Amino acid sequence: MRTTVLIVAAGSGSRLQAGVPKAMVTLGDGHTMLEHCLDSVVAARDAGAIELNAIAVVVPGDPDHAASLEAVCHDFAARTAVTVQTVPGGAERADSVRAGLAAVRTLAGSAGSAGSAGGPFGRHALLVHDAARPFVPPAVFDAVATALESGTAAVVPAVEVVDTIKTVTGAAPEEVTGTLQRTQLRAVQTPQGFDLTSLEAAHRLAEEGAAGAAALTDDAMAMEAAGHRVGVVAGDPLGFKITTQLDLMLANALLASGSAAPSTPSTNLEHH
Repeated sequence: MRTTVLIVAAGSGSRLQAGVPKAMVTLGDGHTMLEHCLDSVVAARDAGAIELNAIAVVVPGDPDHAASLEAVCHDFAARTAVTVQTVPGGAERADSVRAGLAAVRTLAGSAGSAGSAGGPFGRHALLVHDAARPFVPPAVFDAVATALESGTAAVVPAVEVVDTIKTVTGAAPEEVTGTLQRTQLRAVQTPQGFDLTSLEAAHRLAEEGAAGAAALTDDAMAMEAAGHRVGVVAGDPLGFKITTQLDLMLANALLASGSAAPSTPSTNLEHH
């Protein structure tokens, strides 16, 4: 099933406090998070996990930051022969995804229309992926792609929650209001898989709603709100999201130990 990957790389990275957008942060091997993320997509393709059509990357709106990530994408495309298109992001993650969906539709061509060669029932698969999850192994891509091949419209990779999760009052001083059943909780990762046409429609509905873009922390939420069932497949601990300095330390430790794959060396790339 032909698959386009949409990488969201427009986040400011304020919690990481690196002084640059998160996707531009350089890891211990000298390569950015975005480079690692792009290489993980190609690794999944090379392992036969996905039939890669193209990649769309949503970059920050700031021209200087956008130029730096566009250079990364250009270099990646040159050394892999993968079609990569960049598009400026929006104020919230959902805004960035919506901007990316227009690029994905162009890259997918007519694959989402009925009777095309996009897959079962003319469907085109879309994987929405966070640039801040640079080490996702091919097996996770494969599990998501396999679920889409079976006909599901939405699927997310997830891992079990190990901490006890409690609800609290919103006002300080906080008090516990309840304890959630851990056996029914999952920490959701990316790439999240969707039927492209269904996700486009779900985002249109969400945009028309009262909650606003800030309320959507992932794209499965838009599908849930539109009435779609969202499947769950096994994620992987290596699919963790780099959000804080502690996450960054873990990422560099994994690279140093060989537990995470280093990025393929790039040529003629200037890091800003």
